Amino acid sequence: MPQLIVKSLTQEGKFEQNLSRGQVVRIGRKPENGWAVSWDKQISREHADVEWDGTALKVTCLEAARNSIFIGNEPVRSAVIASGTTFVIGQTEFTLVGDPIDIVAEPDAPQASGDVDEHAFNREELKNFQFRDAGQQMELLSELPAILDESRTDADFAARLVELLMQGIPASDAVAVVQYDMPELPDDDDGAATVAGFSVLPEKPSMMRVATRDEYEGRFRPSRRLVLSALTRQESIVHLWNEESEEEGDDGPQFTVSDDLDWAFCTPILSDSTRGWVLYVSGITEGDIEEGDLGGDLRFAELMAQFIASVRSVRTLQETQTQLSSFFSPKVIESLTGENAHLALVPQERDISVLFCDVRGFSKKSEQFKDDLHMLLACVREALSVMANGILDSDGTIADFQGDAALGFWGWPVALEEGPVPACRAALEIQRVFISDDDRGGLLDGFSVGLGVAHGNAIAGHIGTQKQAKVGVFGPVVNQGARLESMTKQYGVSICIDEQSASFCRKFLKPEEGRLRKLAHVRPKGMDSTVVVTELVQPLGTPGTPTDEHINGFEAAVEAVVSGQWASAIEQLNALPDDGAREFLIQHMAKFNNEPPANWDGAFSLDNK
Repeated sequence: MPQLIVKSLTQEGKFEQNLSRGQVVRIGRKPENGWAVSWDKQISREHADVEWDGTALKVTCLEAARNSIFIGNEPVRSAVIASGTTFVIGQTEFTLVGDPIDIVAEPDAPQASGDVDEHAFNREELKNFQFRDAGQQMELLSELPAILDESRTDADFAARLVELLMQGIPASDAVAVVQYDMPELPDDDDGAATVAGFSVLPEKPSMMRVATRDEYEGRFRPSRRLVLSALTRQESIVHLWNEESEEEGDDGPQFTVSDDLDWAFCTPILSDSTRGWVLYVSGITEGDIEEGDLGGDLRFAELMAQFIASVRSVRTLQETQTQLSSFFSPKVIESLTGENAHLALVPQERDISVLFCDVRGFSKKSEQFKDDLHMLLACVREALSVMANGILDSDGTIADFQGDAALGFWGWPVALEEGPVPACRAALEIQRVFISDDDRGGLLDGFSVGLGVAHGNAIAGHIGTQKQAKVGVFGPVVNQGARLESMTKQYGVSICIDEQSASFCRKFLKPEEGRLRKLAHVRPKGMDSTVVVTELVQPLGTPGTPTDEHINGFEAAVEAVVSGQWASAIEQLNALPDDGAREFLIQHMAKFNNEPPANWDGAFSLDNK
């Protein structure tokens, strides 16, 4: 028998009470009739009513009750409590223990012919039937969005749905909302999921809520066979049976059911967000009954199932998009939540652009705010926000945050004609914000940023292990992007890009968006291949950036270095303003006494990553 265990969270005080089905009990500090929680002054004299319906406990605060019910940290005025769930009022904890009514586990043997008449109805066929009371039933359906809003769990939602079914189908004596955990579904030839062909269900449902009329005294047990039939055929199924079909076999009841019930129908709720859900309705009819007599009620149940599927799907999509918006741009979300979205996440080999962003100056900032960690956190959060916004605003995807660094990528699931140019635009915007720090209250003051952009072949999509997976990108291009970001320190610049990215930028990036300056040919530590590194520079006129003449002179010096004409290169570099890129070339030539080595191939080998 189910019990409600009541105990104080702060002092001595505990009791347990058995729950009887249909009995409403008043809880309060000193109720006139009911259960007294005398130790808790935060509970009103008459505080709440509880009612056990056979599967869940409904708790409702009285209007005069001062304090709400808390489930977790959320205050509510009413709730439907499943077995094993705890709620709190004041300083007192209430825990419901005990099992709800089990669904019958029917044998999977073939049905004996003649015991049960089974009839299937698809949506088109149900349109031929008239609603029993169209006005009232449409009004009930209009309540579904609010019911979903107010339901904290699937069990709460199902408990509200059975009440709606009872109101909408007066001929019913017992109703249920049942959910089974369905196995992974195979694809048909068109790649669409189908449930056809399943011959078994799990022995018990993962969730079930039932309701019966007050005058019904039997024990209602939905038919597992009828549920299976409705789910596999994806249609509303009606069972009409006679007394012989009620007989018990060696393995228990052969069909639905319960004492005296002589009909039942089951309607599946068909959507990805309600997979394995059904509406189940059963009743008693005096005299003979035919499947057509249930047509109006079947049509209402079918329409209710469609409403539930639609409302849940929209809500699930909204929640998914809200969560995705932290990592994906609207354009990417559209691809991930549109038609054939299940295929979009499959890892694919694509041309991918990656952007590594790393905040510099964190150690100094930590020292500055060592006694104000909240301010330090606000500064880091603002820096990460700038990087995230730069990626998302350019239709990129955020693959990862690592401390004060971020990884974004482009080219999946939407291929871009301009290749890595959106990644380069994002890098320029992120750098611009860090330089200006406008309207950010100085939160970025003292920070700088290093960015690396690389473009090449990679695998992107839903990657990881069976236990932990995420949307990400995998391949050598990721390592190259990280190395380019690290090279910004060696060159004393903010943005380094690879040769492919530079090639696309020369074609698609406008001068008013950004400029390019070739820095050097290098061989990264641990690699044999040569990388041509180019700086991405803010537009002409941006404070602290080189002029076009400076860029042209520097690139001429780089070509002289690559071709082995180091004396000419040094002469040209000495004529240019001092900056980190100039110092890099001068220092690396000095390592060889300003003479190219005998095996010079135009690239400096780097000592550090």
